[in-house]
Amino acid sequence: MRFFATNLRSKLILIILVALAVGLTLVGSALYFRYQTYLYNQIEGILTHYAGLAETSLDLSRMEDTDLPYLREFAVRIAATVDCRVTLINPDGNVVADSEIPIDSLGYLDNHLRRPEVQASLAKGIGFNIRRSKTISKDLLYLSKTINFNGKHLGFLRLAMFGEETNEMLDIAQLFFVLGGISILLISSVMVVLLSRRINRNLDIAIEKARQIASGDLDVKIELDSDDELGELGSSLNTMAMQLSRYIRRLSRERQELDTVLSSINEGILAINRDKKIIFFNDLALSLLAVPLQQIRGQYYYQIIRNEHLNSLLESFLAKPVLISDEVRLDDNRTLEAVIAPVRMHNSEEVGAVMVLRDISHFKKLEKIRTDFVANVSHEFKTPLAAIRGYAESMLDWGLEDEEISRKYLRKVLKQSHQLENLVADLLQLARIERLQNIELSPFNPHPLLNDIVHQYAELATSKQLEFTYQEPTEPALVPGDPEMFRSIIVNLVDNAIKYTPEGGRVSLSVNTTSNHIIFSVADTGLGIPEKYQSRIFERFYRMDKARSRAIGGTGLGLSIVKHLCELQNAQVSVKSSQDEGSIFYVKFPRFQATRPSPEPLAQPETSGMSDPT
Repeated sequence: MRFFATNLRSKLILIILVALAVGLTLVGSALYFRYQTYLYNQIEGILTHYAGLAETSLDLSRMEDTDLPYLREFAVRIAATVDCRVTLINPDGNVVADSEIPIDSLGYLDNHLRRPEVQASLAKGIGFNIRRSKTISKDLLYLSKTINFNGKHLGFLRLAMFGEETNEMLDIAQLFFVLGGISILLISSVMVVLLSRRINRNLDIAIEKARQIASGDLDVKIELDSDDELGELGSSLNTMAMQLSRYIRRLSRERQELDTVLSSINEGILAINRDKKIIFFNDLALSLLAVPLQQIRGQYYYQIIRNEHLNSLLESFLAKPVLISDEVRLDDNRTLEAVIAPVRMHNSEEVGAVMVLRDISHFKKLEKIRTDFVANVSHEFKTPLAAIRGYAESMLDWGLEDEEISRKYLRKVLKQSHQLENLVADLLQLARIERLQNIELSPFNPHPLLNDIVHQYAELATSKQLEFTYQEPTEPALVPGDPEMFRSIIVNLVDNAIKYTPEGGRVSLSVNTTSNHIIFSVADTGLGIPEKYQSRIFERFYRMDKARSRAIGGTGLGLSIVKHLCELQNAQVSVKSSQDEGSIFYVKFPRFQATRPSPEPLAQPETSGMSDPT
């Protein structure tokens, strides 16, 4: 079985044998078909000669008169003479005589006008064809000759020779060709195997030593008892091993230096040659382009980079290699700064591209936040200032003459000034909160603070005819955090719930404890928040109903302050709401304890509705 192993020796032997087999097959086939053509040409010549002799002995006048007995006797006589089947066909293609078919059975025969040999004789005078006869179910070689008399077409004389003898001769020839080819192939195989033994032995030695070199043993020496190309190969491998040893030591040192430099760079680097193929990259470039870590060197850049903008920049650069700098937006909403510079490849005139990528998504996000914040603050200040200015101008124009109008406008000015005061206070508070980092958290009892908040807002709830309840915790628990920040969180949530709950509604404050957390919830029976708005209600200045929020004095910063205060105290804020069914705001604090077990899921009590928070 070693002979059939997948090594070079077996492949060379297999190639030689396949080449011999294919060559013998092609040559044998060509000779066979040549012999077949020659044999058929000989038969066609014999049948043509027979047809000419038969036509000279045919009484054409009796064929013109369709003398069936005479024609039948003529067909039988000629068939016996030339040992062929003889058929006479009229111009319409109907058989009028056949040496193999009685006269009374001629009516059952098919029309012969469309037979290939008959059609060929119409075109050339004589037609030849080889096929199986449908009438007698035997292989026949047909020759058809047109018969003309006094310028009139009388029909066709067709001779058919049985093909058994011809097929037998072809089968014998085919057998000789196959046996000869197999004999040559066997002899060649034995000679190839015998001649390849010495070459195989030296090849095995060279392969084994080359494997040792490939595994890292560069001190190995290859010694072959051969002065031919294999001996030269062994000497070349020895020289290569020594050169590789020197190159590897140098490349290892240079690669270590390069890795040190690249690891300190916080940008993705991608080098592309003039043929648009990647020749160098670092891992950060693959990460920024969301390309799986794989061997991409040597591939076209457009097969790896799936961003049309980035590909167009590279295409433009390779067409005209000048410095390009642009921002590229990725499908995952990240923004990259791409700088493409020219570089000469391998000390030649060829110019490639080095692309440096830097993720600036965070800076873009901060820029947008600053822009949106300035726009929102400007808008929030503009509305009350415009109202104050309008009321003041009205009073100066004509309102001072009417004391009732003056008082009405002054009350509105006072209300707008309170709105501005609240807005400034919330902005200052939010600014102070955002500047805080790593505040010191200490455990405290939230119950006294909650009681104080309930008493503080009880009168406001009563004035709006709201039912305001407080469900105390079933067991005492300490919260790690800042008491004043905690108070601001609950005050904002309770204040929103009372403001945005219509008269006759309910507002409740409750506390639930688990082994790991304390969950404070503020529920109301307001209009609720549609699901599509719930992901944005903690943004600055976001209002679901801006007109209603301003009418009741909301600044749009309350829930943003709540979110920041929760993050500073390692707490979480969430909302559960359905439109027209109210809502619940949850604030989940970690429970103060010496050791903390595994976290438990958030326990959410039954919702009673939700307000429209600012």
